[in-house]
Amino acid sequence: MLIRISLLGLVAYVLFRTVHKPGSTWSRIGGALGVLVGIAPAIWVMAARGVSSKLVVGYGVLFFLFSVLMKTALYLVLSKHVYSSLGPAPEALIHGPLSSACELGIAAIAFGLVLPNLGLWQVFGFGAGAAAVEAIIVSLQQNPLVGTQVGTHIADQTLKLQSGPAWLVVAVPVMDRGLATTAHIACRGLVAAGIASRRLWPGAIAFLAFAATDGFVMYCHVRKWEFAKPVLAARLFSVPALATASSVVAWYLTT
Repeated sequence: MLIRISLLGLVAYVLFRTVHKPGSTWSRIGGALGVLVGIAPAIWVMAARGVSSKLVVGYGVLFFLFSVLMKTALYLVLSKHVYSSLGPAPEALIHGPLSSACELGIAAIAFGLVLPNLGLWQVFGFGAGAAAVEAIIVSLQQNPLVGTQVGTHIADQTLKLQSGPAWLVVAVPVMDRGLATTAHIACRGLVAAGIASRRLWPGAIAFLAFAATDGFVMYCHVRKWEFAKPVLAARLFSVPALATASSVVAWYLTT
């Protein structure tokens, strides 16, 4: 009970910080809705399905944070020593698989060695915990790649987005969190299903979907797509949406 009360306090704090950030009213609304989309599945699975907070906000969060630290460190090193001499396509082709290997590889270790034989809703909770902490991190620290080429582009586009149409200012963070949250849960579900059944294809689909999403988004940022424009924002979300939908369908087929 104490853990859940603490979590509600953290959520309230994050929402308070989000709605008091500099920017337009619509950007604050979009940010707050994005946070809610990111954390809602974690809260729901604990309240409605009885999944333990230890699994969701303990293991789910800790394994995710470890994978993100690995991924970020690799990106910063490669950005300084490798990516600067490559074009957008090669950079995306390297970044996507590396990002997928870090996040889903750590999840595979969790499911194979630390948390074997989890049920469906426990796996859901593990992924939801990862999605929730990412939503909180993104809200509190909008640009973790500051100082890099990609970080500069994200900062520029975020500023431009705030002066765009109200519906787009709200839609971009909501779509971003919605797709990211669903992908975190579905891809981890596929990894767990593959380990439990000793089949290769669920994990392979998860890896490819995650790699395609992160690689394509990196490509768009390196090419400096103006995602503050509606048409390019739609293109930016096209591949992540297709990859996420494929992951959801594939995970459903394994259950």
